[in-house]
Amino acid sequence: MAEEHAYLEDEFISYIQDSLNWLNTWNPSTCKRCSGLNNYGITVIEEKDTLLKFHQLIRAWIDVFNLAPDQMKLTGDYCFDGNEQRGYYEKLMYNRVELINELNKLANMAKDAEVNGKCILHFGI
Repeated sequence: MAEEHAYLEDEFISYIQDSLNWLNTWNPSTCKRCSGLNNYGITVIEEKDTLLKFHQLIRAWIDVFNLAPDQMKLTGDYCFDGNEQRGYYEKLMYNRVELINELNKLANMAKDAEVNGKCILHFGI
């Protein structure tokens, strides 16, 4: 039985967003096809070939993060300090094993959805 949900922080989704934009998805709020995940609403990943691509993308990220140290530091979004008007990049800290466990759940969900004619719902970041 596949996992029913996986949890990834919004900042992590932002980190991998460029590759997720390669997915053809559905926005039920606008009843239109789109690319990637909706930031502020539901996204449906439902087409068999898109679910396969999603599975492959997540597996590729797992392969990359398997090479990381136990405590990973990733570069996040560019931010501004409200007081000093100076910019900086966020530093995102993750435990490699915990992150890979969540990514494995997501990859398993994508594979199960592809094989069994299901879909994946994303509820926005």
